[in-house]
Amino acid sequence: MPEKSYGTVKSNLREELNYINSMGSKIFLYPFSGRSKLVDICYLFVCFLVVVTATQLLTALLVTDLKEWIEIVNVAPNLGVVLMTLLKYTKVHNNQHVYKKIFKHFSDDLWDVVFDSYDHKKIVIRYTAIAKYATRFLFYYSVPLVVFVDSFPRIIMYLENEIIGNENPQYLYPFDGWYPFDKVNWYYTAYLWESFMTFIVVCVYAFSNMIHASYTSFICMELEILGVSIKDLITPDDVTNITNHLKVQEIHSHIKRKLKTIIRRHQFLAQLASELNIVLGDMMLLNYIFGSVFITLTIFTATVVDNMYKSLRYFFMFCSLIVEIFFNCMIGQVLSNHSEQLTDAIYSADWPFADNETKVMLLILMRRTQKPFEYTANGYLAMNLNSFSGVCSMSYQLFNLIRTAYSK
Repeated sequence: MPEKSYGTVKSNLREELNYINSMGSKIFLYPFSGRSKLVDICYLFVCFLVVVTATQLLTALLVTDLKEWIEIVNVAPNLGVVLMTLLKYTKVHNNQHVYKKIFKHFSDDLWDVVFDSYDHKKIVIRYTAIAKYATRFLFYYSVPLVVFVDSFPRIIMYLENEIIGNENPQYLYPFDGWYPFDKVNWYYTAYLWESFMTFIVVCVYAFSNMIHASYTSFICMELEILGVSIKDLITPDDVTNITNHLKVQEIHSHIKRKLKTIIRRHQFLAQLASELNIVLGDMMLLNYIFGSVFITLTIFTATVVDNMYKSLRYFFMFCSLIVEIFFNCMIGQVLSNHSEQLTDAIYSADWPFADNETKVMLLILMRRTQKPFEYTANGYLAMNLNSFSGVCSMSYQLFNLIRTAYSK
């Protein structure tokens, strides 16, 4: 396969950034700044719809008999998802400057450290593909998810009421909200409303995960580029010339200029990761705190209810919760791994041939890279695969505890 040109590589990455922006525009979150009044009004309207849905679910939870734990499980996870949707939606809106800065950096400023070399182009091509696969997976995962959640109640109703011939017809809904009217008499109105709001919730989740997966992969891409640049900081020709005492001062000055550029870029990436961490902190904290509880309740209920619809519904809700928590932990793990790899890159450079000033700068940079970039749950714990393992372990322990108590 012929090697891609530098211009093509740059164009492909910008195309992927524009794809994310086009997704954001469809739910009124792009442009990240300088939006028209119409877009802001649409954004506020979507917020209003989500608040109405949350109010419905909260009211349904309050009017539920607390002794009917299955009904509580039926409402509580949905309420948590809707509140998380509102948090994700407003977080992106309120931090427009962060997303605009990241977009501008990877669209324009990135190319100051990406050169027309085989290694650099290979890295950009690989991470552009990774971002593309991640965003397309989230998109194509969301489409069947919406179709399934919205159509599943109707399919079950048809099976039970028409084919099996249930004497007491069931009226099933996507999330069973509370209504100030008889929702059986207004069944299709309630069903269409809940289907539409399910679509809104999934769209917000999908876009939020798309943009964070994409931007995290691009930060990792630039970290790897910096690693390659550090390894090539002192070239074999530089080593030969230094050993033979040819243009030594000029070579050391050139090395220091390149290293200072790398250090500045590393500091900037640290700032970007820190700002993204602040944006994601509340969401990750809530995911970690309530993840184990909702995972346990949904899978436990799926195993004990004597109703095919509810059993399948809770099982798929359990799967969705697992995927969401895994996603948050995975992007945190990938970011930490890439930032730690810079330490090895520094050690692999031909630093013995550098002058003392360069060695000191490399040592300081190495100390900084030993504290990896992290996404955290508001600073309380790092979101990585260890955290995901902890959530799964806690969920399993809670499941066994509830199962034992229930069997007695």
